[in-house]
Amino acid sequence: MSTPSVLFRGGRLREPNPDRRSLHFEDYLTGDPLPPPPADADWLSEVTDWPMYANDSVGDCTLASPGHMIEAFTRYAQGVAVEITEADVLAAYSAVTGYRPGDPSTDTGAVIEDVLKYWRDHGIGGHKILAYGKVDVSNRTHVEQAIYLFGAVNLGVNLPQSAEDQFNAGQPWQYVKGSPIIGGHCVPALRYRHDGSTDVITWAAVVKVMGLFWRHFVEEGWFVLTKDRANQLGNSPSGFNLFQLGEDLAALTGDPNPIPAPTPTPVPPTPAPDPSPCTGAQVVAAMRDLFKKMGF
Repeated sequence: MSTPSVLFRGGRLREPNPDRRSLHFEDYLTGDPLPPPPADADWLSEVTDWPMYANDSVGDCTLASPGHMIEAFTRYAQGVAVEITEADVLAAYSAVTGYRPGDPSTDTGAVIEDVLKYWRDHGIGGHKILAYGKVDVSNRTHVEQAIYLFGAVNLGVNLPQSAEDQFNAGQPWQYVKGSPIIGGHCVPALRYRHDGSTDVITWAAVVKVMGLFWRHFVEEGWFVLTKDRANQLGNSPSGFNLFQLGEDLAALTGDPNPIPAPTPTPVPPTPAPDPSPCTGAQVVAAMRDLFKKMGF
């Protein structure tokens, strides 16, 4: 039996406080229908290199995932992929969890929302996000809309042994009944297809995730909003209330709303009514008055 090329390191922890208040994607869908997402959306094919970010030896997947998202976000917003360093990723992992390099007892993993909060408040590798919120991973339309709108959905996966085996064999992640769970993992979804599959980044590679695997093992999803993407979308993209998202974030954090208020659509002035047409008698009377003034 060959030695696996990657040995999974558990890194994504479940949220210990299920009552924590979070923003939710569906709460910002307006009365105007959000346009249906296109059949396929791709935010990864123009990136040519995906770093490992030490995730083959450290359980830092919750920080490696933002590193990969930063690379994709900058490539599609600015035209050049910015690759933050492994030191940046590990420094953020240490800040969030207390990890100390060389001390395996401190390599305990992290809760995704804690990482997103750190990313918003402090930045990772010099890059911050404006906001983040939950996406219902059981609602495929919302997942696709969030990927299409924001460029990614950050996933929490309850990883089975079959996923590690399939990765090392160069295969997609497919559902294997009875495969034991080996731990929590975090990956960014950056592309979806009309056949219901989704591409994620993990262990320095692109992996295709099949729909049945998703339904069994993907447990949580998060969208993130960058400044670049907010500028591209505008303050009020059709069907999604971006400004209200910022308002609710401000209420949660006490910080100012990072989204400018949308400019009201100007209302055109009401045109003046056309003058009423004159009757023949009115014309005759007006002419008579004019002749009198002229002395006739």
